[in-house]
Amino acid sequence: MAKRFRFRLEAVENLRRIREQDALRALADAQTKYKMALDHKYSLQVELEKSLVRREVLPEQNTSSSFDYQLENAYITGTKQRIIQADQFILRMKKGVEKALRAMLSARRDLRAIELLREKAFQEFKKELQKKEQKQLEEFYTLRTGRQSEFEEESA
Repeated sequence: MAKRFRFRLEAVENLRRIREQDALRALADAQTKYKMALDHKYSLQVELEKSLVRREVLPEQNTSSSFDYQLENAYITGTKQRIIQADQFILRMKKGVEKALRAMLSARRDLRAIELLREKAFQEFKKELQKKEQKQLEEFYTLRTGRQSEFEEESA
């Protein structure tokens, strides 16, 4: 009967596999937040462009007052400030993505080390199994040859 292969570090391998999956999820979350921050900044830039166009058109309108012009300038200034804040937030999110990426790579490296140990242990298991099978075959042939010689001696 062939003995089944059992890896003694299987629990560690499962734990590292779970850690890698958690690290992948954290990386995906960080990338999503980074993308949302980029999208937010882009929408602020679009709003800034629209407000700049509105401010340029204000003098051409007869109904506009200096209050409208001041209001538009205040909105433009505020939008520029929000863009600066968005840039700072993007930098923080980028650092978060880099940190999550490093953690994921570390988890993957740790898992790969255990997988290599598993492969090596499996190769050793196969070698030992082949040695046992070879030994059993040699014993079988030895017994068979011994019986044939006994049978030949009896018939002679």
